[in-house]
Amino acid sequence: MPRTFVCPAGTSAAKGVVSPEKLSEWVRAQPDEGTAARILFEQVAKWPPDGDNLKKLSAEVHSLTRMAVSGKDRVLLLASETIDGGTCCHAVRHYLEKYHPGIACEVQTVVGLQVSDADRFRSEGVVNFVRACLTAVEDFGRENVVLNLTSGYKALAPYLVLVGMLKRVRCQYLFEQSKDVLTLPPLPVAIDHGPFERYRELFADIERDTDISRERWEEEVKRNDREALESLVEVVGNRVTLSGVGLLLLDDYRKPATLVPFLSRRAWEECHGNLAQLATRNPYEYLGRMAAAWDFKSPDVHINNGNGTYWLKPGRTTDRYLVSVEGWKLLVWRAIREDQVGADYPAKVAVNPITDRTRHSPFSRMEFAD
Repeated sequence: MPRTFVCPAGTSAAKGVVSPEKLSEWVRAQPDEGTAARILFEQVAKWPPDGDNLKKLSAEVHSLTRMAVSGKDRVLLLASETIDGGTCCHAVRHYLEKYHPGIACEVQTVVGLQVSDADRFRSEGVVNFVRACLTAVEDFGRENVVLNLTSGYKALAPYLVLVGMLKRVRCQYLFEQSKDVLTLPPLPVAIDHGPFERYRELFADIERDTDISRERWEEEVKRNDREALESLVEVVGNRVTLSGVGLLLLDDYRKPATLVPFLSRRAWEECHGNLAQLATRNPYEYLGRMAAAWDFKSPDVHINNGNGTYWLKPGRTTDRYLVSVEGWKLLVWRAIREDQVGADYPAKVAVNPITDRTRHSPFSRMEFAD
């Protein structure tokens, strides 16, 4: 599957051409923004994305190159609503399309992202930015999305990290001046959804109407709840709207975080040494997909053993997986082939999750395994 890089973009594509404080004026002096973007692109078009050239290129190109972007991938460049931000984004798009033929590169303007109005940045820009990230995860699948923490407004980095944690999406960034790309793994966080339960109608009205009056907020929200809800809303004048954090947590409330696969020591050996050798099977991709959309009623949940364990059967294939659910974890106890063990594999490969735990431990996280 192609990866989708969600990449907030700044104005570093103009470095070496015009200073940041004069960039907007320079863009306006060109015939149009498209021409300005083409001029910026042509300044670096002769430099391939490698070696010392990377220092001359934009933060977006530099970081994506280190993350091994290719023509098979997709890049979503999230641009500010300013003319300089949009121009630089399109310059980056031209460059990526030149050096990575076939790449799907899209520039998306985020309304409210600007640097002149802090209140609007928080109440509109950040919310629209978070919404764009959530849409990308929903459209392309969390296992296929990479959030790029290196480029764009630094003030947006915490929101990218929150999206990564709650939606279990990998966040990657360049470590200082080195060539190393670090991955920030999702953390096993649990969110208290109590406020959304207690004030369900109120939050539904805010989401539907964009905002509500401050008077109504203060009338309906109990005084001892206000501090806990402070991060979920933005108060702009006499209106109350969802904050970026509020939008993200409300989405998590409606679409709970997916399970994370944890494989036993035996299951790791069986996946790596046996199932992964099958030309048409990828056990890691399959388990990740099942965990991301876990449903006890799925056709793949083939056998309920009655003791908290289940056999997964991925259609007309030979691989079988013995699993159980423990909180936010999908525990994978065994991974076998029916054509090797036999049709009576449920009896031959039985596990008691209570008495056999020590024998199968440790269970280790499968997140992003290849």
